[in-house]
Amino acid sequence: MLDRRHVCRLTIAFICLLLATLPSLGALQNGQERAAQPIQPRRDAHVIMISIDGLVPDYYLEPAQLGLHVPNLVKMKLEGAYADGVEGIYPTVTYPAHTTLITGVRPAVHGIVQNRIFEAPTAPQTKEWYWFSNDLKTETLWSLAKKADLVTGSVGWPVTVGADIDYNVPEIFDPKENPPTGKRTAQYATPGLLAKALANGSGGDNSTDGRRTAISEFVIQSYKPNLMLIHLVALDDAHHKNGPRTPAALQTAERMDGYIGRIIEAARKAGIFEQTTFFLVSDHGFAPVTTKYEPGVVLVKEKLITLGADGKPTDWKAAAWPAGGSCAIVLRDPNDKETADKVTAIFTKKAATKGPINRVLTQADLKKLGSIPTAFLMLDAAPGFSFGEELTGPDAHDAKDYRGTHGQLPSRAEMRSSLIVWGATARVGAKMPLARMLDIGPTAAAVLGLSFSNAEGMPIAEFLKPGVVPPPQPGKREKKKKSEK
Repeated sequence: MLDRRHVCRLTIAFICLLLATLPSLGALQNGQERAAQPIQPRRDAHVIMISIDGLVPDYYLEPAQLGLHVPNLVKMKLEGAYADGVEGIYPTVTYPAHTTLITGVRPAVHGIVQNRIFEAPTAPQTKEWYWFSNDLKTETLWSLAKKADLVTGSVGWPVTVGADIDYNVPEIFDPKENPPTGKRTAQYATPGLLAKALANGSGGDNSTDGRRTAISEFVIQSYKPNLMLIHLVALDDAHHKNGPRTPAALQTAERMDGYIGRIIEAARKAGIFEQTTFFLVSDHGFAPVTTKYEPGVVLVKEKLITLGADGKPTDWKAAAWPAGGSCAIVLRDPNDKETADKVTAIFTKKAATKGPINRVLTQADLKKLGSIPTAFLMLDAAPGFSFGEELTGPDAHDAKDYRGTHGQLPSRAEMRSSLIVWGATARVGAKMPLARMLDIGPTAAAVLGLSFSNAEGMPIAEFLKPGVVPPPQPGKREKKKKSEK
């Protein structure tokens, strides 16, 4: 039988044991509560995302082998985290990709499915692009930042005309102008911003990217944005004209590296460098081209597009919507089974030959890829080919001064884009063989203490210092796994 002292000792021991378990139980409960709440914005954090349009990973993975001098890219790679390549979205073209970079979802979800809007053959051919932010169907990095009362800036980022960005110089031009001028950009930029930013010129570099860099320097130094998006375009142009890894392309890449250095220095001058995480990204890779294939010419020959005496379309049943290495085929009447069967037979037969089409993608394929919902099918270009937009002439011809393209399936190695994370929250020495473009926007959001509510992508925790990315909310991990099946 226990005496009173033993009873007291047992009681005290039991109370101590109970108290020892309470913190863990409380932590579990609080953890569950925290998981159900949004993470807190980090007002002292800064993200500068620099997109070098068309930057292929080789340029920072093995620059010496290419004879390429890019000290800023190399420094960022060695002192930060990087991927050997990034698998993008379909089609692998600029506007859909840049929108995925800042939303974490695929084109079918965010709504920017091509660079240029679809215009029926019989309609006026304005050749307008998806310039306007009201075409977006989901939340963006800047909308998250705005809700959190963070300061935002953007220079040349696609689909930002009319966006709720504090300091915004959007990308937009008049397709009828050749070469394009900056009139429409000035029309839609934040009032007064361009005049202030370029009051002292652009440092003698009046190229598009020279001006964009000068404007970016001004915005960073003057307003210290928490989120800054910058899009530089000359490398893409050099790749299209000359092909990837050519002398002209490499020379342009070196110039891009200089712009990166200026943007980094702007963060230093602004006094925010120590709190800034830089995301160096690109939208797609590049493949060499020798021949253009014209699906529209084929549709005319097959009497699916009717031309008048002046060579202009008067009627149509199926139309081509090309974008470099991909081409959507759109039916005027989605329920027209006869035309659907004919189109399928034409291009499936062509794909079976050693010719311009690598693969014909069905609506089931496109749904899985989250691509263009209005396309009946899509054509993936074979190596050496791209798709044109002609309706007359030969159905295949020399590409002439068009020697590089993109748009092909993101699973193709040559379409892989780039990613380096460097600076305040980057985990030095981290790398992965293949990142997902879907995950880049959520990673940038996490650095700012923000979180997307419906993104397919997830933060790349292994690229950031411990504690930057909170534990996943219940159900999010399962949602991601389901989406990857």
